[in-house]
Amino acid sequence: MGFFEYLGRNYDLVLIELLNHIKIIAIAIPIAIGIGVPIGIVVSRSKRASSVALYGAGILMTIPSLALFGYMVVLLAPLKAGIGVTPAVIALVIYSFLPVIRNTVVAVNSVDPRMIEAARGMGMTNWQILFRVRLPLTIPIIMAGVRNAAVMGVSVATIAYLIGARGLGYFIFSGLGRSNFNMVLLGALVVSILGIGTNYGLLALEEIITPRGLKIEREK
Repeated sequence: MGFFEYLGRNYDLVLIELLNHIKIIAIAIPIAIGIGVPIGIVVSRSKRASSVALYGAGILMTIPSLALFGYMVVLLAPLKAGIGVTPAVIALVIYSFLPVIRNTVVAVNSVDPRMIEAARGMGMTNWQILFRVRLPLTIPIIMAGVRNAAVMGVSVATIAYLIGARGLGYFIFSGLGRSNFNMVLLGALVVSILGIGTNYGLLALEEIITPRGLKIEREK
């Protein structure tokens, strides 16, 4: 059976597993952003705190993905949640912390101090400065971290198939087990396309949410 014949016969299964794969990422990345960005904002005020946070996130990211999934299975087993989407989502959130926190810290600290002083001179509070000055100016840098986390999540989520989370890893690992290289090729191609699509989709989102004045400045 040729590759395209195999694809035609299994089109429905490809779509199902693609949606399962996207579901894992769509749950994990917003959680990572919701936790990582506030952490990055808070620790950016202290060089020591930011160093500790980045060091901790870096240690978590150095854990091999398969080992981290194994830890999640063992830790969540008493809660009867050790198999499936839950451990996969938690593992992806942990892996996403480093790029999200790191880029947030860099972004917040990269704002021109003169702009902050000008905002204070206008009578803005710290919260107003954060939401009206710092965050709008740092969107491109923060989004770069989000893109890194999301694209990395696309590949790491493939391994989640081994702990019952389903997804596109089915084609790769089942194909290897059956020596069916059409399955392996199909899984690899769809994962690659999903990763590229995720990157460009987030670039489009960045373009939408970036303030117009900042776009003009970048174009110059």
